[in-house]
Formats: sequence, C-alpha cells, structure tokens
Amino acid sequence: MKREEREVLMEEFDVWLKTRFADRLRIGGHRFEKAARGEIMIDGGAFTEEEARLLFQMLTSRNPLERINAAIIIWDRNGTLVKIVVALAILALILVYFWVRR
Repeated sequence: MKREEREVLMEEFDVWLKTRFADRLRIGGHRFEKAARGEIMIDGGAFTEEEARLLFQMLTSRNPLERINAAIIIWDRNGTLVKIVVALAILALILVYFWVRR
C-alpha cells in the first residue's frame, strides 16, 4: 500500500472515531465498535482511541508479522489468547500421558 493510501485510510479512521453516526467498522476480519464510555471495543476487548489507532495501522500494514502481532494483541485483550494457551496445554498433557503410558 502506498504511503498516500495509508494516510487516507488513517484520516478516514480518525473521521470514524470522531463521528457518532457509524458505530461499527470491520478491518482485517476484526470488528471495531464504539463503546459508551469513549472506548473502542475490538472483538469484545476494550481499547483506548490511541491503541485502536495503532492496531488499525498494524492491521492495514503490508507486513504480515505486524498483522499477526495485532491479532495477538486483540486476542490477549479479549481473552481468546488465554483459551488458546489452555487448550494447547491440555493437548500437551494428553500427549505426554499417552507417551508415558507407552
């Protein structure tokens, strides 16, 4: 994405933050919603406006590592990351159990 296009996207995102008409926005498979207290809810996790701007920049980046990092930050804030880690830990315990029994 060209620098001018990114600047236009950031300006549009800032306009979305300031307006009261549009309350939802989908970016990179994530749902941005405005909360009543001035927070931005991204997939159920509360973020400040500055954090939401940074995540928007990361999600619209051409760098795949930045997009993955943004997704991990969002998963951490809304609790999905903890569920993934617990599921992986249980799977590891099951694998160790079967390996030891063998």
